[in-house]
Amino acid sequence: MRFMTNHRFVDHVTINELRRMTNLAPISSIIRSRVLKLYGHIKRSEAGLSKIALEGIIEGKRSRGRQRKRWRDNVYEWSGCSINELNTITQDRSFWRGVSHVCAHSAAGGESEP
Repeated sequence: MRFMTNHRFVDHVTINELRRMTNLAPISSIIRSRVLKLYGHIKRSEAGLSKIALEGIIEGKRSRGRQRKRWRDNVYEWSGCSINELNTITQDRSFWRGVSHVCAHSAAGGESEP
């Protein structure tokens, strides 16, 4: 963004000012939006390797200590819904599109306008 606005680092322009100048969304909200859209796409699909990988349950126990974040855990956290709610919400494409947009932009602290 500094290159786009022709500001150098020593000019002491904050990232928020640069974002306002360029009208760019925070990268975290873009990533969240794309992950949520992909999740809905996979859940609506009939069958396939991606759906099996997403819904598959591996036998055994997880290791001790602090558990690593799973991709699925982030989706549940960002959407604020349970597994059953997400299964029904993702089937309605237009509704899921709105939910994923609001979740991505509100979680990142950005604007929720398209």
